[in-house]
Amino acid sequence: MAALGDHRRALWHREDLRLNGASAEAVEAARAASHATRSAVTAPLVAVSVLGPSLTEPARRAALAAFDLRDAPDHTALADRREAAITATGDLVAAAGRAMAR
Repeated sequence: MAALGDHRRALWHREDLRLNGASAEAVEAARAASHATRSAVTAPLVAVSVLGPSLTEPARRAALAAFDLRDAPDHTALADRREAAITATGDLVAAAGRAMAR
């Protein structure tokens, strides 16, 4: 969950800079940061899928929703995509809670 949140924030920052016409250097620095957070999502995503197979789909949806922040056409779409990613992460948390309650 933390890795997804970090990646979502990094992508939001990167896309916000791009949409606001920030310098190429600032956008490139944000891109590098988002690549690092993207890498940090991979291992936990695999671990969740192996250790809690019932969480595979909610985890995949949460990751894809975070990745979808890329290339938003405008600030409204970026905000909508961010909310969708937050919701998908909340759905993953709820699924994890149900799995642990069994």
